[in-house]
Amino acid sequence: MDCVLSAAHIQKKYDGNMVLRDVSMHVKRGDIYGLVGKNGSGKTTLLRILTGQIREYSGTVSVGEAKVAAIINDPALFLNMSAFDNMKEQACLLGIRDDEKIRSTLANVGLEPGSRKIVKHFSLGMTQRLKLAMALLERPDILILDESVNGLDPEGIASLRELLLTLNRSGITMIVSSHILSELEQIATTLGILHNGKIVQELAIQSGMNLEQLYMQHTREGNRHG
Repeated sequence: MDCVLSAAHIQKKYDGNMVLRDVSMHVKRGDIYGLVGKNGSGKTTLLRILTGQIREYSGTVSVGEAKVAAIINDPALFLNMSAFDNMKEQACLLGIRDDEKIRSTLANVGLEPGSRKIVKHFSLGMTQRLKLAMALLERPDILILDESVNGLDPEGIASLRELLLTLNRSGITMIVSSHILSELEQIATTLGILHNGKIVQELAIQSGMNLEQLYMQHTREGNRHG
């Protein structure tokens, strides 16, 4: 197995409450790894550990030489500036001085590089694309997204889905956290079920699988044995 990211026996406690209590996971190169769990199950905490935003935990995370970018906490956007100007600010923070790279990255996510429309007039879908573009400036090997379709209308969800699939086909491995199983069913290649602070099941998704049924089965088992 060509594993590009792995975690072993991750534990994290907040104020005496064990949020993650024995998480191990394996993400293969080229995967879209769907991380599913109910709200409050620790998905965001786990993703922040994987990206290095949280450094105090027990267990191990390995990404080798892979470059990781993420959209977990919303990146700060300048609402009175255009997409290009927001990207320019992000590029400066990253030490990037290549305007053409900014233009091509915006075009790759379906935003017009020359548009002067300011961000406060963007639709939610356009805002999500800008956030993606900001993450892609780093040319990541692994892209981590937390509840990326929240608040989008059906057209926006479908559009973002196609964009993620296109990015994955270009060689970017992804971890996509969501509690919307029907959406993961359409894009994920692997499913990790987070329940009671553990990954209770990790499996390759095959055509015709009923993810809702699998989720209910394994979380019921987690309740019995956890």
